[in-house]
Amino acid sequence: MTNPRYEPEKDESRHGAVIPQDCLKMEKKYGWSLKRIEKTRQEILEYDCIFKGETEFPNSYYENDNED
Repeated sequence: MTNPRYEPEKDESRHGAVIPQDCLKMEKKYGWSLKRIEKTRQEILEYDCIFKGETEFPNSYYENDNED
């Protein structure tokens, strides 16, 4: 069973990563506060980056409503 992205009772968000260094890159790029890194049982995203608070990636250009 997968964990939810945001856990309000813990005030933590998780995002998958291939290697632990990717968690550090996310922390720096988005200004999130990394609490810990957990190993998963997944084959591709082998790590969960656990951040403080509710975190979301910004919308990409293609996700924005760009109606002209």
